[in-house]
Amino acid sequence: MIQDSNTVTHTFTGETISFLKKTKEALLIEVSLPPNTVGPPLHFHDRFTEQFTVIEGKLTVTHKKEQHVLTPGKTIFVPLKEAHTFHNQSTKPVRFTVSLAPGEGFEESVRIHYGLMEDGLTNDKGIPNNLFNTVYILYLQNTLVSGIPIWIQRFLFRFFIQIGKRTGRYKLLNKYLSH
Repeated sequence: MIQDSNTVTHTFTGETISFLKKTKEALLIEVSLPPNTVGPPLHFHDRFTEQFTVIEGKLTVTHKKEQHVLTPGKTIFVPLKEAHTFHNQSTKPVRFTVSLAPGEGFEESVRIHYGLMEDGLTNDKGIPNNLFNTVYILYLQNTLVSGIPIWIQRFLFRFFIQIGKRTGRYKLLNKYLSH
């Protein structure tokens, strides 16, 4: 459910993402995760870095195969091409910021993804029912899933994105970008 023009909510987990500041150099978001919420699968980015800083609660970040429990004021930096994920293992909500540098495409991917959930176009875990949409979201947010060969993911990105653009499929997703 979209709360306002700067905040979106994950239909199934209750996670909220607020878009705080966007420049050419970086995107700053604030994330709120309910208790016992699992984040994305282990993944990496090769076009932007991420820095997580906890505001309140405890955030568990897996980075370089190690779990780091961050408390208020604590930060972890994830360089390019390093696998990571995050989740809230505690019984209380956690609120944190993420600075993505440069973060181009990330806000659009989240707005599309959460919009598809709101419209009932995903499964009950929030995964889009349409493979074209899943690939487009991953492409926009520069997310490469660990454990799947990069060449396969790049091939799928090129293949599906080209077909999606040629057929006008992705124009239908623009409705989620007007905020």
